[in-house]
Amino acid sequence: MLEQQVVNGLMLGSSYALVAVGYTLVFGVLKLLNLAHGEVFMSGGYIGFFLLATAELPVWGAIVGAMVGAGLISLLLERVSFRPIDLTRYEIAPVLSTIGFALVLQQLVVRIWGSTPEPVSAGIAGLDIRVGSVLISFVSLLGLVIALVLMVVLGLVIRRTGFGRGMRAIADDAEVAELLGVNTRRIVLVTFGISGVLAGAAGILAALRTGSVAPNVGMDVGFKALAVMVIGGLGSFEGAVLAGLVLGIVEVLAVAYGSAAYGDAVVWGTLLLVLLARPSGLFGEPAHASGRA
Repeated sequence: MLEQQVVNGLMLGSSYALVAVGYTLVFGVLKLLNLAHGEVFMSGGYIGFFLLATAELPVWGAIVGAMVGAGLISLLLERVSFRPIDLTRYEIAPVLSTIGFALVLQQLVVRIWGSTPEPVSAGIAGLDIRVGSVLISFVSLLGLVIALVLMVVLGLVIRRTGFGRGMRAIADDAEVAELLGVNTRRIVLVTFGISGVLAGAAGILAALRTGSVAPNVGMDVGFKALAVMVIGGLGSFEGAVLAGLVLGIVEVLAVAYGSAAYGDAVVWGTLLLVLLARPSGLFGEPAHASGRA
């Protein structure tokens, strides 16, 4: 049924949107890509898996723990891959450094849990919800609700708080923002922390929805979230959210009414079409205009 596939696509798209928003926040502030963000997402899934299976925490505790753990990993990433480098002179160096950080995270997970997928269970059964012909698992609905709440709250923070105004000021012109008294280092640090928290939430929620977590999942979701960010528009928060949800629906429909091989093709085909028609993305500003967070 079409309605069922659309709901499934929203579940998938919410994960893409959360990870893409993390990319967007860092890019909006630093104008650089954090290519380890997908592995932070993967780490969130494994942290949640550990808290559920070994620490035997309830699902809420595992979700919060995954968010906190991934946020701390993202702060460490900022400390070792971005802060020591003069970004005005060596713009490519931190991007390359994040690749190394990503490989370290992936190999660390393989050393601890192995290279095969690990089963993840929320320990919740019999709570599926049926609305007409649409069947929604409680875990999937929980993941969608948490993702939407996080994105709404973050949107309000960006638009209506002093921290958000500082982020937007840095995105427009970091030097001018610093002259006006904006604490750029603190905002960059908090931005990395928030991006990690979002990735951790996406990681554990995706693991709960699919029932497993694997070391290579970060690369797949990370690259697709990058595509989402580009499609939505570099530095556009709203674009990342909407493009993530829409791309999730499109991918699921392509798989449901075509074959599994069509899923990735549709994602990258959509990216190419958007770049050809509007290089700045659907919600992005033209290259000559200032970016926004």
